[in-house]
Amino acid sequence: MYPPVDKILLPENPDIPKEMPDIAYETWSVLREFDNTKMYFEGKNCTESPDKAYSKECQFPDNAAREFRRAYYAAMTYTDYQVGKVLTELEKQGFANDTIIVLWGDHGWQLGEHAEWAKFSNFEDATRVPFLLRFPGLTDGGMRSNALVELIDIFPSLADLTGIPMPPVCPESKEQPLACVEGLSVAPLLKNPSSQIKNASFSQYPRPNVGFSHLPCLDPHLGPEQVMGYSIRTDVYRYTEWVFFNNSNATPHWYDPRGLMGVELYDHKEPTVNFNDENMNMAQNTGFKSVLQELHAALVAGWRAAKVTG
Repeated sequence: MYPPVDKILLPENPDIPKEMPDIAYETWSVLREFDNTKMYFEGKNCTESPDKAYSKECQFPDNAAREFRRAYYAAMTYTDYQVGKVLTELEKQGFANDTIIVLWGDHGWQLGEHAEWAKFSNFEDATRVPFLLRFPGLTDGGMRSNALVELIDIFPSLADLTGIPMPPVCPESKEQPLACVEGLSVAPLLKNPSSQIKNASFSQYPRPNVGFSHLPCLDPHLGPEQVMGYSIRTDVYRYTEWVFFNNSNATPHWYDPRGLMGVELYDHKEPTVNFNDENMNMAQNTGFKSVLQELHAALVAGWRAAKVTG
């Protein structure tokens, strides 16, 4: 189905983003230990320091990168085929016209873009996922929406579309009810795909987990969640702050006197194509000062303030 390995395209952006803070990089240390990968990195200490990790010798050679990308495509095709079998059986059993179907993935996967592999980052190709929903009689003709949605919207959507009473919105207090929701129903998008239900989506990933453990201000004895990368995605930008984090009570220190471990701003005015963007961190560009202030406020305000009203 796919061309020979030597015809598989390599990523258009194989280098780390310019001005990227080191805290943002995942060293893909787990992937480097697989039986069919570790031979490329033995004795090179590729996860010890940024300079080492970013070097050519600590990346897969082109032929291996092509082979792994081809294998990933094949895995996706196999998965797609299995989904088709389930849908076909649904038709045979007579349930297709009264069954809501949702297909999603819990994370993306980096395939050499930004010198990254695997999923442990806040970049677009690690956080953007499939989100497909079929509602008989409403989506039969096919539709597509560019609205921002999140996986926490799946449960509220199913409750809304099936008429099941919706649990309350999660309160701001530490004491949580037995069931509550943070997401929104996507049902309005099925009626008007060009509308919006929220003006931002959020993701996060900790460090030094699968990152560099010897960066300044990190204590290698304090565990894998000393810093949290909080990321907000709007229709125009991705903005990420790497914030000191209290793992014992899951609290970010937005205004820690030590400052931030890193800030990232990527321009998404143009649509993502093959994840070939996020190549220049604009956070140090003084022309984006007002944008940074606005996105910082939105990030701290969080999902409660992202809901589109009216």
